[in-house]
Amino acid sequence: SLATWTIHTSSLVEWLVAMGLAWRYADETQQPQYRGLTWGMLPLHSSGIVACTYHVLYNAPAVSWLVTLQAALTCLGNCTMAFAVLRLALASGWTLRNDLPKDLLAAPRVLFSEALRRDEVPVAAGPVASSSSSSSSTTASAVALPGWEDLGDAWASDGDLAFLAKLAALSVGSAAFVKYLPTVLPPDLVRAFFSNDLALNLAAVSLVVIPTSLNVLKWRRRSLSGDSSSSLF
Repeated sequence: SLATWTIHTSSLVEWLVAMGLAWRYADETQQPQYRGLTWGMLPLHSSGIVACTYHVLYNAPAVSWLVTLQAALTCLGNCTMAFAVLRLALASGWTLRNDLPKDLLAAPRVLFSEALRRDEVPVAAGPVASSSSSSSSTTASAVALPGWEDLGDAWASDGDLAFLAKLAALSVGSAAFVKYLPTVLPPDLVRAFFSNDLALNLAAVSLVVIPTSLNVLKWRRRSLSGDSSSSLF
């Protein structure tokens, strides 16, 4: 149904927006570990892409392997999110000293603290001055790929209701496109596609690998450039 597809599309769009907000929050709080949180969220977004791909292909038996892949990415994403949050907690001075015996925690705390020090990336102190913001934004846009995650910045001046309304409209529009696209294609072409296992598998691989690769490339470029945002609209 259109309502079901709206839930699917909104989950993908809103997760990307959340990834972008976490990345921006790293600069606002001067805590680079929030960028690690964005990276930790990536496998779960890919898991959502896999689930939607399976439904786009009408749960065809030929691509049932997508179910296993989705489960594996969900498990991986839960682990990467947990580790990213742990790094945030440790960076904020959190310990389990008052909850568990000290000798039980000594070894893992030392290991995690050392890993944290190795992973920390220096971040420029304080917000960027207004006089240089235009130049910084221009440079960032040249090296970073824009995407849905930039909606948080693009609509930052909106109130909560307006922001949610725009996200809802975007999700409904995307859902309508996905749901009704097959109805405007030649019926013979649709039947031929869904009766060809090779075509279904090639489509499944493409729908999963291409968006995930672009997502990784996007955050990789931002990591290298130190960018926290780029302009899409």
